Amino acid sequence: MSSETTQSEQARIAGEAFAELVATVERLRNPGGCPWDAEQTHVSLRPNLLEETYETLEAIDAGDPKGIEEELGDILTQIVFHADMGRRVDDFDAASVCDAVRAKLINRHPHVFGGEDAVEDSDDVVDRWEALKRAESGGNRSIVASLPAVMPALAYSSSVQKRVMRAGLPWPEKHAMPLAFVSIEGQTTEEGEERAGRYLMAVARQVHAAGIDPETALRKATVKLRDHVLRAEEEAGDEPLAEMDRVRRAKIWDRTEA
Repeated sequence: MSSETTQSEQARIAGEAFAELVATVERLRNPGGCPWDAEQTHVSLRPNLLEETYETLEAIDAGDPKGIEEELGDILTQIVFHADMGRRVDDFDAASVCDAVRAKLINRHPHVFGGEDAVEDSDDVVDRWEALKRAESGGNRSIVASLPAVMPALAYSSSVQKRVMRAGLPWPEKHAMPLAFVSIEGQTTEEGEERAGRYLMAVARQVHAAGIDPETALRKATVKLRDHVLRAEEEAGDEPLAEMDRVRRAKIWDRTEA
């Protein structure tokens, strides 16, 4: 695509390509098409969606642009298949999926599409995003309940802890055990990741040597933390924990500890 291609032309070209993909999947699942494609359901394609996602992550890690392009296409195909299934039972379709997510993006970026001032700091963007999500849910959105517990234990734990710390809750400083891993000034991201990876492997090895499954142990600890947050949110009522003063937030946290 030439550098002269305008943004609107790019959108038009992408839209036409997407429409062709939707039509292709529709034909595959229509009578006279592919029997295998026609009999698939949301549940039967669940493993495929997960597999394609991991293959995309692998291509990203490998720094393979063509691989990323191919795997993103496979994920997009999965999305279009699910949209076609929804269309056939009048639940939703490809257009409604696009319309819904576009409306969400516009609503959650008032500094781009609305009249609010521009935002330069990415942390401010995240804070506004969370505030808008709370407003959409009537003001009582949990900071952790939306995270799917079926995530791999380490990814789930990392996501829960990031949200807990962002809300200003006294974790991990108050509850975490002393850690041997520390960052080294001047090291590159790659060097830091390599050291952190060796550290996590050593921890997993020590836990396993004690006769404990690391995945199970980490998931249980993360669920316990999640439930603590949920209890704290319930006691806080309609007021978001992140918007409380530090003292009140800490008191609620202490009172709701199991």
